[in-house]
Amino acid sequence: MEKRLEGPMRELLLDISDSEKNWLYYSVVSLFVVSTIGATILTMSFLVLSILLWRHFKSMRFFWFLTQLTTSAFVISAANLFINIPAALSLFSKEVTQSRMFYFVSYIIDFCHYSILFSNLVIAVQRAFVFFLRNLTDRFFESKVIYIWISSIYIFAFGVEYALMFSNCQYRFGELARKYQLICETTNYANVVITMTTPTEVQLMETMLQIFLPLSILIIYIAITVKIIYMKGSTLSKNETLILKQAIFVFLIFQASSCVFLFAQSVQITNVGAFLVKRFVNTMEILAGAATPSFFFFTSKEIRKLVSTRVSAVSSQGPSNIQVRAARTLE
Repeated sequence: MEKRLEGPMRELLLDISDSEKNWLYYSVVSLFVVSTIGATILTMSFLVLSILLWRHFKSMRFFWFLTQLTTSAFVISAANLFINIPAALSLFSKEVTQSRMFYFVSYIIDFCHYSILFSNLVIAVQRAFVFFLRNLTDRFFESKVIYIWISSIYIFAFGVEYALMFSNCQYRFGELARKYQLICETTNYANVVITMTTPTEVQLMETMLQIFLPLSILIIYIAITVKIIYMKGSTLSKNETLILKQAIFVFLIFQASSCVFLFAQSVQITNVGAFLVKRFVNTMEILAGAATPSFFFFTSKEIRKLVSTRVSAVSSQGPSNIQVRAARTLE
């Protein structure tokens, strides 16, 4: 029985007339293009910074997961820039969007999406240890154990992809059903492709990924929020509160795509609606991946201090900075 390599979500090959392309259509496409380009540039810059500052932050366990997440965010942004932006702008032919290379890159995007989801879960667990089991945090997230955590993120993401590929399942917009459906195919003895019932394990996996896993992350952060309210005025640091706010914000962005996609699987929508749903999901996945590293690198006092130190060190080589350093010494 021959399995055909297909993407996790088939590229839409729908005819959309110019009259259907209203302000919402152009707004969603523009947001997708701008977000993809911006996220690609940002995450690439963050990766370079992570390499340069690694020895300063490697003792911070959160930074390990942040670097892993940033890597996935960069790959998913760059891959969308490579295939989905040209597809959204109708720059690819039908043959290109149905080629094996297109499907392969689509699977890479999906793999990174799941790795970001599992990374968010691991970060939530690590935050829970900090707030509830502080004395056990070093033991469960020490330098050797942390490799197991990071490896598990990629192993679970690959497991999801393998399950979909093995069952030859993908999400498609059914023009008759007028909604997105998870369709699994196989070939019979005559080598004719037929649609089969979605395997139970695939249905269970999708339910866990779209509902149970995000709900688990939400419950963890709700518990942490309750803990913060209880600890208010005691030993809770501003940095820990900031991390919590960032995590909840990222969670809301990430869940926006899941909610919209679940809606598109439940009600009938038009061709334009199906196109906008796919691009909105792509956009939210990209923003969800780029949000956490953006928060850290733009708001971290440690980053600003290190950058300021590096700039001062370079500038101090000039004679004009001798007076500046002398003034700082007097302060």
